[in-house]
Amino acid sequence: MSRSPEEATDLCRDLNRIAEWLGGVASDGSDTSLAHSPELVVLAGNQVIPTLEFALDSASRLDAPLLLTGGFGHATRFLYENLAASHYAPLIEEGYLTAQMGEAELYGEIAGRVFRIPEARILTETQSTNGGENARYSIHLMNVRGLVAPNLVVCQDPLMLRRTVLTWRAEGERAGMTMRIRGGAGFVPRVEPGPDGTPQLIAEHAGGTWTFPRFLGLLLGEVARLNDDEDGYGPRGKNFIAHVEIPSEVWSAYHRLLASPLAAMAAR
Repeated sequence: MSRSPEEATDLCRDLNRIAEWLGGVASDGSDTSLAHSPELVVLAGNQVIPTLEFALDSASRLDAPLLLTGGFGHATRFLYENLAASHYAPLIEEGYLTAQMGEAELYGEIAGRVFRIPEARILTETQSTNGGENARYSIHLMNVRGLVAPNLVVCQDPLMLRRTVLTWRAEGERAGMTMRIRGGAGFVPRVEPGPDGTPQLIAEHAGGTWTFPRFLGLLLGEVARLNDDEDGYGPRGKNFIAHVEIPSEVWSAYHRLLASPLAAMAAR
C-alpha cells in the first residue's frame, strides 16, 4: 500500500524519535560513545553486527578487559544469520562459528580471530537467555573472579540500550556493587521513506541489523516494556528496573504508530 509523502514523513519522524530515545544520548546517562575509557567493556547478546564490531573494536583499541555475555535467546538465530550474510561468513565456512554456538561463544571466536584480543583479557558468560540474566549472571561472574570495574560500558542492540543500562544498574545495586554503567551501541538507527512511502532503514543501517518488521516489533515492544504499568518492567509491573518517565513526545509517537496500519507489520 502506497503512502502519501506527508504520511510517510510523519511515520518516519515518529520512528526516528523513538529510536533516538531508546538508543541515543539519554537522560539516564546512556550514550553511544566512549568519551571516558572504561575499566571493562561488556558485549551483551544481540543480533546487530555493527554493535558487535563497536564493542570489540573498543575493547581492542582501549586495551580493556572484555566480558561477553549470552547463551541462547531470542536474538541468537538472527545473530547467526547476520554473521552468515556478512564478511564473517568465512569463519562459518571454516567451522569456527556454528549454529550450535551461543551468542558469547560466537563473539569470543570473532574477538580472538578477527580483533586479536588475547584470551586472557576475555571473560565469557554463556548461560544467560535474556537481558536480565545477562546482567545478573555477568555481575555474579565478576564477583567470583574478583573483577573490579567501577566504570564500565555495556554494549547492546541500540533499540534495547536504554533498558539494558537500567537493568545493569538495578542488578548492580542488588548485588551491592558500586559501578558507573553507561551504554554503547555504535550508532542510532534511522529510517526513511521507501519507494512506496513505507519506512525503511537507511542504507548504512540496513546491513547486519534487522529486517524492518523486526526493527518495528523491537522498537514498539521496548516502549511497552519501559512503560511503568502492570505490564511493564518497572516497579508497578515486574520490578526489573527503576521507574522510567517516557517523554510525552515519545509516548505520543508510540501511540500514533500503534494506531497506524504500520503496526500490523511488526514482527513479535
